[in-house]
Amino acid sequence: MKKTFTTRFTALALVAVLTSSFASSLAFAETSAPSTPVSMKSDMRLAIDNGVVEGYGDTDYRGANIATRAEVVTMVNRAAKLQSADASNVTFTDLATWQKQAVANAVAAKLISGFADGTFHPNAAVTRQELAELIVKVVTGGQLPQVNENVLNYFKDSASIAKDSRHYVAYAVISGIFTPTLDGNFNPTAEVTRDEVAKALKPILFKVVDILTTNDIHGKIEVGFDKKRNQSQGGIETFGGIVSDFRAVNPKGTVVVDGGDAWQGTLISNTTNGQSVMDTMAQVQYDAAAIGNHEFDFGRDVLIDNIKNAKFPILGANIIDDQTGKRVDWTQPYVIVEKEGLKIGIIGFATPQTKTTTKSTNIEGLSFVNPVPLAKELSAELRAKGVDIIMVTSHLPGEQNQKSAEIISELADLAKGTGNGTLDAIVGGHSHMRVAGIVNGIPVVEAQSWLYAVGHIQLFVDKSTKQVVSSNASLLETYTNLTTADAGIHQTVEEYKAKISGKSGEVEVVVAEPLNRKSFRFEANGGADRDGATQLGNSITDAMRASEKSDIAFTNIGGIRTDIDKGELTYSEMFEVLPFGNYNVTGTMTAAQIKKALEVTDKYTSLPAIQFSGLKVEWDNTKPLGEKYSKITLADGTPIYVDGKLNTDRTFKVTTNDFMATGSGDGFTVFGEVKDWKDGSIMLDAWVNRVNSLKAAGKELSVQDDGRDVRLDLKK
Repeated sequence: MKKTFTTRFTALALVAVLTSSFASSLAFAETSAPSTPVSMKSDMRLAIDNGVVEGYGDTDYRGANIATRAEVVTMVNRAAKLQSADASNVTFTDLATWQKQAVANAVAAKLISGFADGTFHPNAAVTRQELAELIVKVVTGGQLPQVNENVLNYFKDSASIAKDSRHYVAYAVISGIFTPTLDGNFNPTAEVTRDEVAKALKPILFKVVDILTTNDIHGKIEVGFDKKRNQSQGGIETFGGIVSDFRAVNPKGTVVVDGGDAWQGTLISNTTNGQSVMDTMAQVQYDAAAIGNHEFDFGRDVLIDNIKNAKFPILGANIIDDQTGKRVDWTQPYVIVEKEGLKIGIIGFATPQTKTTTKSTNIEGLSFVNPVPLAKELSAELRAKGVDIIMVTSHLPGEQNQKSAEIISELADLAKGTGNGTLDAIVGGHSHMRVAGIVNGIPVVEAQSWLYAVGHIQLFVDKSTKQVVSSNASLLETYTNLTTADAGIHQTVEEYKAKISGKSGEVEVVVAEPLNRKSFRFEANGGADRDGATQLGNSITDAMRASEKSDIAFTNIGGIRTDIDKGELTYSEMFEVLPFGNYNVTGTMTAAQIKKALEVTDKYTSLPAIQFSGLKVEWDNTKPLGEKYSKITLADGTPIYVDGKLNTDRTFKVTTNDFMATGSGDGFTVFGEVKDWKDGSIMLDAWVNRVNSLKAAGKELSVQDDGRDVRLDLKK
């Protein structure tokens, strides 16, 4: 149904995330570099315009120069408008006349001090940890910040940060005062430049709004594990800790939103129709969420009940009732929240792809319209209500080129289609990709899936005009050692886990080797994972065919949701592979219809990706669409399409899933032509029964390439 997330980007792409202004305790994700919008000014220009930085008698502000103690104190004095102190009280022997007043003010405010020998060292360089202490003291009114130091675990050189500076550095890291280095070190004694000081002053000069975003949680509220880094990751209790860290730093200006597909996908969620996810999201205190396509999977009545019972708004501004031509009345288009003395309007959009990525009977009579015109209309409506900032949380998918950092798809289309002050931030979902950057002057993010990353948009708002003057977009990691899990949320998750522990931990079979969703020819075809038969696809469709005693079985690659490790395979793990509750349906198809189904190409790879059993096929991707297949037979050799001829002597008993049988699922319209579909076993049950038979026979589950799918152009 949907594309899986891409690999993490390289160090080149990391540069931009590291420019994010508030890089939370999740640390810093490897994402692509946001380009600076033309309408937004640089940090140095903002400092200049606010009278904080002056040149050297010319137009050169020496941004790359190392900042001295006297310069930094002078900048801070201007930015914070420190109370004027008696300069005669300053007895430092090495100050120039122009330096005395600013130093006197800073000393009186207890922001900085001199040295034991009676000097100030005005021309000495300022280090990163010194800048952290100075800026944070201004922001906190001189108070020692109460902040979680776990964020410092991100840095390889954390131990080298001075003990007295650690609280200040932790606060500064969460606040995004620094640009972390590519080598994973904080470098506490590195000297800062004037440009870096200008950036660090922004939380003093402007109101700050931090927007934390999730999307495509898919019921994955339990903590997961990153095997590559050997580190626990994700879990809504971890996200709750991260939100708490942000609220400790920015208590009045933190916004939390979700981009949809929150509750479909795991046993702990599906057994309660998403209630476990709803309860824990309420504990996080989300400000709003969008409606994803999978929010419809439990049926429209369940969705409506969940919306009514939710303790946070669930929004869908572009869901239209076909009978009335108006927006449905069971959800609201937007919500207005107040943060940091600002009115923030949050508009929610579903993806127009919901029409083809959701079981048609669950969305019958609904349309999911283009959000661009509605964004303009609702933005004007919100501005008329006195709203200062307008953002979108949505299930609109994004994609980002790893080399160019260009953002495309519906997420970018919304940004490009609006602009001119219409929207200040956009959050997406659906594609499960890592996306962060600036499009048409608007920061946009999509944070992968499963709470394995968090989106972070930071807005700097002029205190007088209440207009956004600067923004950043980044992704943040959710490794558990970078925060402290929320104890209350952890307890809720444990209570739900206990309710399903018996069934979820049931071992169904032992898996001989890791089984995944990658094509058997993944290495040979340039790494396109949606290209024909896969291990899991073969295993699942073989089970479907055996269960219904049919000639052929088909399922869509997007409905297979995760991979399987070697070792004991539990019911819960199998559930996560097939979480949607789909069931087998069996009907009669002609040879022409079977060929037509095989010819449908995946929208992400433009390659045939349907998973099947009972067939052996040969095809050539150099041939045009509709002519790719040269040979299609049953597994026993019975011809279906051979040498350009279709078998018209008989029909075939075919099993697929109820999602595809509607003819509107993932573009497989041909299944809608079948008129005699009959319901069969639940797909998951059929698969469990199949692997249980292996277990009973003392065998392990192993899936090798049996040659059912031959791509001729890769063999030339």
